[in-house]
Amino acid sequence: MEKKPQPKKLRDEANAKFKRTLGENGEFTLGIGSKKLDDIVTNKMRDLDFSVPDEAYDGLSEGDKRALAHLVKAATILDDVFLKQDHPDNIRAKAALEKAAAEGNKLAEEALTLFTLHNGLEGSDLYAPETKPLRLFKDKQLQPGKGFYPQDLTKKELADYIVANPEQAAALLSNNTMVVRDGEKLKAIPYSVAFSDEMAGAARELLAAAKETDHAGLAEYLRWQAQALVNDSDPEAVFKADKYWISNLEDSPLEFTIGRENYDDRMSAAVAADPAVKKVLDENGIKAKAKDSIGVRVGIVNKDSYAEIADYRKHLEAFSKLMPLSNQYKQQTEDGGSKMTFADVDLVCIAGDYASVRGGITIAQNLPNSDKLAVQLKEGSRLVFHRQIRQGGDPVQEKKFLDALIDPSQHQYYDKNADFLFTVGHELAHSLGPRTTKDGRDKSGSLGKYGSMLEENKADVASIFMTGYFVEIGKFDEEQANKIYLSWTAGELPNKRPSEDEAHRSRSIMQLNYFREKGAIEFEKGGKLKIIPEKMAETAKQMLTEVVQLQLDGDANKAEAFVKKYAQWNDALQYAAEEKMKLKPKLYRFVQQPVRDKLLKQKP
Repeated sequence: MEKKPQPKKLRDEANAKFKRTLGENGEFTLGIGSKKLDDIVTNKMRDLDFSVPDEAYDGLSEGDKRALAHLVKAATILDDVFLKQDHPDNIRAKAALEKAAAEGNKLAEEALTLFTLHNGLEGSDLYAPETKPLRLFKDKQLQPGKGFYPQDLTKKELADYIVANPEQAAALLSNNTMVVRDGEKLKAIPYSVAFSDEMAGAARELLAAAKETDHAGLAEYLRWQAQALVNDSDPEAVFKADKYWISNLEDSPLEFTIGRENYDDRMSAAVAADPAVKKVLDENGIKAKAKDSIGVRVGIVNKDSYAEIADYRKHLEAFSKLMPLSNQYKQQTEDGGSKMTFADVDLVCIAGDYASVRGGITIAQNLPNSDKLAVQLKEGSRLVFHRQIRQGGDPVQEKKFLDALIDPSQHQYYDKNADFLFTVGHELAHSLGPRTTKDGRDKSGSLGKYGSMLEENKADVASIFMTGYFVEIGKFDEEQANKIYLSWTAGELPNKRPSEDEAHRSRSIMQLNYFREKGAIEFEKGGKLKIIPEKMAETAKQMLTEVVQLQLDGDANKAEAFVKKYAQWNDALQYAAEEKMKLKPKLYRFVQQPVRDKLLKQKP
């Protein structure tokens, strides 16, 4: 984002005009200083380009090109669903910014850039010493329940209401309902009703794409997905949409994903953990679920990289026999639950939750999540990799990082493809280990707010353990393994101290501390990071054993004690964060989607 900073006088004039343009009542008064906003957009933001190779698009049939355009339109329509789920004022705020920017207001243009990057009115201040929100507007902030719940609803009020109205508990704590006030009562509205216009519009585009594509399996999936959008209360439609997404797209030229992930809703989990609410749920056999945020991905499948991913997959069953405590649970590879299809895609469009780049941006996803019926009925999952994200980066900044924090003798081990291979192992590892606790409860849900963190931790250390196994069987030589070990460990070094709510960043801290304690890595304040290769896989196995045991026990108190023991901030981590920030990295990433933009401009 190369822009020249505005002089202070011009910024002040623009700020005054900005406020007038958006209304004197100050509803959308800028909450971030004009100087800071200009600094972020000018100096601290870099583009992530989703350009697609010409041969990838040109290689599509004419029917699939037309189908791709419809899929992009569907994603754009569903973006509004996420905006409403995130905050009730998002859409009006976006419209106000667009109007002001169209009238030539430069400050409004910069504010719209930041809104677009976050896909909402709040993100994270990536340059603050400790994690804190970056709010675009005064008096507008994200609540623990996002837009899923009334903005003035407290955890206590919701808990008390569920205890007093147990017959509504299942609907209120469902993963696909919006909760609104109805007089003195609360009312749960299914997504298909709450967002009926958007769901119907997206469904029409999916049906149009199904008619155009030359791929029969993709067409069948899109028809079921269209039905699921407009009737999400029908478990068969939702199940079959997931099922055919998993099974029908193995050789599809196009990837279309509607992701339903529930990491953003902190209200539901907190209320479900309330002792009085938990009693109501247990007595009525209700499984509380956090609300799903809608994310959408559209891409063109790259067939050339499939072989590398598939080669990893063929070793999974043999490796599963080495999983710790495997005598205490049935391996998922034994009951069909590990079925998995793959795709490596050139991204054309991301929308909704996937476009809300408020911290990192994922290079791969393994879906559906374990709370979805298709997974529970052992239909397997689909693993999709994002080519432009893993291939992007700043070589100059990476060199500065290595010089500042990595032992010179191990610079040669820092490798992007190694990070890709680690991620393949991570995603595959989600299908390993226990599916439930020893007594049959949901393994993540039973561990409360630490359940998802420990599942991701399991996948991380299982991938490192798997790397050591691949050396033993001759798939990797020691140099390749060292590249994976070092690239993963270097990526764990923090930019700042995470908050308790940042599960993924806290997981990195926990893993660094564990590996330091066991002597698998060396890193102290004032020093350089160094891996001890011969200890990496064994240490990963030790941590994996402890985490699998926690999942089997399903004891939230034990999980909390484990996390708090290892997620401790210390001088070495503070030093790493300070040194990384001295390098002046451009932490904000603005996603450019040129193919999407071109397709949206096409006439029907």
